[in-house]
Amino acid sequence: FASDLAGDQSSMISRGDCMYGKGPASKMKFIACCVLAASLLLGASAAAAVPEGETLLERARNAYDVFRPYTYLHISQGEKEEAYQYQSEYVPIRDVFGGRVERIRWNGKTKTAEIVNGGKTLVFNFSDEEPESTDTKIVLPKEWIRLSDGRTEIHAALLSYLFDREMSMQPDVDEEREAWRERLGFLGIKSTSALPGVRDDYLYVYLSFEEPTS
Repeated sequence: FASDLAGDQSSMISRGDCMYGKGPASKMKFIACCVLAASLLLGASAAAAVPEGETLLERARNAYDVFRPYTYLHISQGEKEEAYQYQSEYVPIRDVFGGRVERIRWNGKTKTAEIVNGGKTLVFNFSDEEPESTDTKIVLPKEWIRLSDGRTEIHAALLSYLFDREMSMQPDVDEEREAWRERLGFLGIKSTSALPGVRDDYLYVYLSFEEPTS
């Protein structure tokens, strides 16, 4: 469990690679990125209704049209940008929040990971206990998270759905989503967007953080 906060084992992609190769393939990269942009526009217009699903996680999985088992994650905060790819639906919280919140910590005794920011704490609980949420300590549902190879991870589509700027502008409102988005506002996430890959099995998630205040 302690290795949860150890070195990063994910695959970081250099800025601009867009997972389509380099050099002579630049024209194909441009075409692929144009197709992805078009898909994003089409996807936004198609998401006027609340996605189907009994749970928030099910609705998040259905929000982006087609299920994708892998994740491409692009994170921006001001002029800083990072990109990662994962052979999974889940992404490590260290990659998402590291350096963007006040603290990420692991408690081996309680088997919980915590993100601390703005006077509040987000709890990832992997114990047999069922701690209750309070106004300042929010416990995530266990079906949203997992512990993999010692790393605490969160479902990528779920994270994107909670803060998706397009979903926030739709006439039909997912009230549960809106409630969670408000509760997790202290994490500093400005907005997200996501779309399924056109020719691959990736969900492309774009996440933007608020710039830190001095």
